[in-house]
Amino acid sequence: MKRFLLALALSFVGLTLSATDTLLSQWQFSLDGKNWESVCVPHSYNAVDGHSAAYYRGPGIYRTTVNLRTDRSQFLLFEGAAQAAKVYVNGALALAHKGGYTPFVVPLDKVLKGENAIDVVCDNTMDLEMIPISSDFNKNGGLHYPVHLLEFDGVYFDPVKFGPQRFHLTQKLVTDARVKALVQAKVCNDARGEKKVNVAWTLKNAEGKTVWKQTSLVALPGGARQLLTEEIQLNGPHLWNGVKDPYLYTLEIQVGKDKIVSEVGFRYFSIDRDKGFSLNGRPYPLRGVSMHQDQDGKATALTHEDIESDYAIVKELGCNFLRLAHYPHNEHAFRLCDRMGIIVQTEIPWVNVCGVNATLAYFENIHSQMEEMITSLYNHPSIVFWGMWNELDNWGNKEEFQGKLDERRVVDETARLYDAAKDLDRTRYVGLTDCSIFKRDFYTELKADYYSENKYFGWYTTYGDFSGLTPMMKWIHDNMGPSNISEYGVGCNPFCHTWKEEDIRRYKDDRRHPEEYANRSHEAHVRQIVAMPWLNFTSLWILFDFPVADRKEGFVDSEDGVNYVENPERMYMNDKGLVTRDRKTKKDSFYLYKSWWNHDVETVYISGRRLLKRPAGSTFDLTVYSNAPRLTLYRNGVEVACKENSGEITGVIWRFPGLQMGAEPTSFRVQSDKGTVDEVVFQPIYGL
Repeated sequence: MKRFLLALALSFVGLTLSATDTLLSQWQFSLDGKNWESVCVPHSYNAVDGHSAAYYRGPGIYRTTVNLRTDRSQFLLFEGAAQAAKVYVNGALALAHKGGYTPFVVPLDKVLKGENAIDVVCDNTMDLEMIPISSDFNKNGGLHYPVHLLEFDGVYFDPVKFGPQRFHLTQKLVTDARVKALVQAKVCNDARGEKKVNVAWTLKNAEGKTVWKQTSLVALPGGARQLLTEEIQLNGPHLWNGVKDPYLYTLEIQVGKDKIVSEVGFRYFSIDRDKGFSLNGRPYPLRGVSMHQDQDGKATALTHEDIESDYAIVKELGCNFLRLAHYPHNEHAFRLCDRMGIIVQTEIPWVNVCGVNATLAYFENIHSQMEEMITSLYNHPSIVFWGMWNELDNWGNKEEFQGKLDERRVVDETARLYDAAKDLDRTRYVGLTDCSIFKRDFYTELKADYYSENKYFGWYTTYGDFSGLTPMMKWIHDNMGPSNISEYGVGCNPFCHTWKEEDIRRYKDDRRHPEEYANRSHEAHVRQIVAMPWLNFTSLWILFDFPVADRKEGFVDSEDGVNYVENPERMYMNDKGLVTRDRKTKKDSFYLYKSWWNHDVETVYISGRRLLKRPAGSTFDLTVYSNAPRLTLYRNGVEVACKENSGEITGVIWRFPGLQMGAEPTSFRVQSDKGTVDEVVFQPIYGL
């Protein structure tokens, strides 16, 4: 068994610079270069039309001015500009960047002074030499991540070499008894003459007490770019221990006047083909959800407050793992995962496409985005898994892009990318996400630390039968290695319902996505996952509904399973989420997973509650999602059943069979011994 070690997290909040870190939030924006409007960055020009049949794909221009001084070293830091960007300073091209989700830095010439014009042309036009080309998510455009003006006096830590965090921390040894970690930072002296500066490295515990410190005097020649290293040694560490105890230290690094303050977490972990994931030497099955970064009316341009509101829902759900798909999310999201103790897979947006006509520039862009992701996010303790690609398969590799899928090149380029990622970071796992059950030619040769599979049994295939998940994963486990379920799920419109078994799923009529079918699917998948403890991580698809211009499905509503009405507002949406895109409705399945994962809160939730109208005199089974040890059911206030346990493998899916719908409105109340209560009232339907 291999043991992999990991460390640390830096945040822009709490980051102290010698001069200033100015957030450039106010910009002028234009689609045509003639008509301008004031916008606040983060901003996406697909914030409104992204939820439509066709969203704008083309250039958008952002303009602002910055006041520069010749006695400072100054940089523009873009946390992410989608999808490609060209940065102009006073009309001259300063830098071009391809990749919408990773940071880049633009050095500003020290001869510049006073007011200087900054123009940024973002462009989300399809580019066959830049990922993503094809994807089941919108490729929004704009300055959708924050932009900073960094200014330094004299000697400072380089913001280019190690990314925006400006240093890397690599754990060399972590045990319950001891930590040895290497800290690296590159120091710059932009002066002409030599500078002698003090360098101080300080580690403080969560209570603010210094637990390790080193100081030295460094002589830097004029124009020097010098790598500094120091080794942290700590006895009796308080480890970062997942959601139960995400303990963080504070690391301070100071050179001259420049000071960085960062949160740090120490831990060790491992994956095993047969035993699953372990954290700090103890079994720790990773169970959670996939997430896109998207909100209604904002697209991917989320503020810190927007991200925090979403992660409050993550916390309520109680998962200990997130797959942040299909691109690196905003830095603030990873910082929250550090602080919440959530383990993360993040990935580059190499999705669907690897054709026989793919150019060298395409693969250079893939490598560039991988390098930028790892370099910029290197220090986060929340990140354990780097993802190389998602679903390189025939279904998304449309031949008009790069020709037919080139399976041999997928395998060869994956090996190259894996080796490059390992050269950048040997402390984490590097893997991939397939959807073919690794049945494409040569796919059993794929080089990775772990193998994840996306499969939707009972949705795109085997309608009504979800049982294929277990044999599929056992085959991958036996033939590939450490295995994960990276996507599973089902379309779910919480305003579409049916009590007719024959209407439960009509794939050819994909307008109807009844919630009752989604509940059946998730219940079946959870039961199978519980019986496969060797799975390292599982992540259902997806936490929040999100817009996709290519989808026109799930837009028919019904509250009685009889009358169906089209609702255009639900078109162009992937509705597999546990929560609607507006965050106003948590679907039944949300409470299934909350019951399973959130052990700090007792949950009692009656499933099928939105099917309010049922045939008078009919009998039905009532399903309750609960992590309570015992439940009592009341019909119209009269006790009709009491269960000591759920009687099935998950422990959270409770069935109360053979209940009768009355001729009048009928109430059903479920209560735990602690007094947690849920109640619904169903209305009778006649004449059916």
